Amino acid sequence: MGRGKRSFVKGAVILTGAGVVIRLLGFVYRVYLSNLIGAEGMGLISLAIPVYSLIILTLTSGISVAVSRMTAEEKAKGNECNTGRITRMALLMAGTGGLIASIGLFLAGHFVANVILKDSRTYLSLMALVPCIPIVACQSAIKGYFYGSQNVTPNALSSIVEQIVRIGLVMALLGYAMDLGLEYTCALVTVGGAIGEIFNLGVVYIAYVFDRRKSLRSGVLGRKRIIGKAILTTALSISATRFITSVMGTIESVLIPRRLLAGGLDYSGSLASLGRLSGMVAPLIYFPSVITSSLATTLVPAISEAVSLKNYPLANRRISKSLCLSFMMGFIFMGVFMSFSEEIGALLYAKENIGQMLYTMSFTCIFIYVQQTFTGILNGFNKQKESLISCVTGDIIRIIFVWFIVPIYGISGYVAGMIISTIVVCIMNLHTIMKTTGMGIDLRNWILKPGMIFLIMLISANFSRAIIGNIMIDGKISTVIMVGIQVGIGFFSAKVISGKNFQ
Repeated sequence: MGRGKRSFVKGAVILTGAGVVIRLLGFVYRVYLSNLIGAEGMGLISLAIPVYSLIILTLTSGISVAVSRMTAEEKAKGNECNTGRITRMALLMAGTGGLIASIGLFLAGHFVANVILKDSRTYLSLMALVPCIPIVACQSAIKGYFYGSQNVTPNALSSIVEQIVRIGLVMALLGYAMDLGLEYTCALVTVGGAIGEIFNLGVVYIAYVFDRRKSLRSGVLGRKRIIGKAILTTALSISATRFITSVMGTIESVLIPRRLLAGGLDYSGSLASLGRLSGMVAPLIYFPSVITSSLATTLVPAISEAVSLKNYPLANRRISKSLCLSFMMGFIFMGVFMSFSEEIGALLYAKENIGQMLYTMSFTCIFIYVQQTFTGILNGFNKQKESLISCVTGDIIRIIFVWFIVPIYGISGYVAGMIISTIVVCIMNLHTIMKTTGMGIDLRNWILKPGMIFLIMLISANFSRAIIGNIMIDGKISTVIMVGIQVGIGFFSAKVISGKNFQ
């Protein structure tokens, strides 16, 4: 039990460290890119990416979770020989599905760009995404193996390599593409992503080959038909959830500019608003979620392992600790973004005036971070149906707001819908988890203690602004110092107030 717990915590720490590096690189890259191509360019990229996400998440999410869960279960039972067979069969399924999807996107590219996205400039970006699909699909099977083995180092390393290659390539060639126009610039961004994915696959495949050479072939070898059926059963249910939510996300991205148009904005202004929200504000809000995302990833095999051994107290302890940390993270970063929204917006995107949008979006931090942990818990307990229902409910709420509220209140109407939808989804998922595990609501550790930390941060922010703002002449340096102090106060307060729950 002790070894399993250490692996679970260690895996989350490694993924968090890698995620911080990746997101820092990606964040600097996004700031550079957005300042170069502007809000309209970011909006154009934001139109094409949901199509890619729709295909990729549908293909990969189910395979990765299925391999992760089944690998953890087989290792817990001592059937090491089955893990390689599981991975190889998943690799074949994912690669075949990815190839079919690539051919489909290639043939339907003009239709998607002109009819669905309503912007012919997205065609080149869509075509640049075609070779990515089978590569990422194959990655998901191998990465699922390492997640299930609770050895996440190869996955973390490969993602860092991918990010470095992608960013380096795009930044080296961006100057040439800018002379050709916005359409070619956005296509270059996606080409860089495709080449980065090739390097990602190469790293994890090499690591997989070496890992399998030193693995013991112990246990009872399962039949291919049974293993294949188990992979498909799990993968299809999770992929169905991701497919529906990705379709909903694509509908949102397509509808937002149109409904802004209905409210009186011109097309360029509508696309720019979408670019500010999805290309500038959303990455800021999601940046700290690297911790909760890592928790969600490592929770799947950790809970599956505990359940396969019928050690339910261990599963509940892992769930409780993860939820405590997720609520704490949500309150801390809501305090950061709420306190310094204008300063952060001016520091990173001086020309775009995103401060008010960032302030409003800060209220979603708690629910976004906690929802990621809920997803990992539900996948660990094989509760894909319940997860699907809650996700679809949230998507429907957001689409309703986009259709009816956005033409009246603009992008603020969408932000309001996002806040309400995340609250509803979290409540539904919490109900499912409580019903499954018998765990009660821990108001003290989930709300009261994080709430105290949030209040401390709000008060300290005023002092930081008054003191640092008067001492420092350079506004950018003072913003960095104030935000750094605020984050430090948040984590120190969490350590003091929450004790072992924040270790």
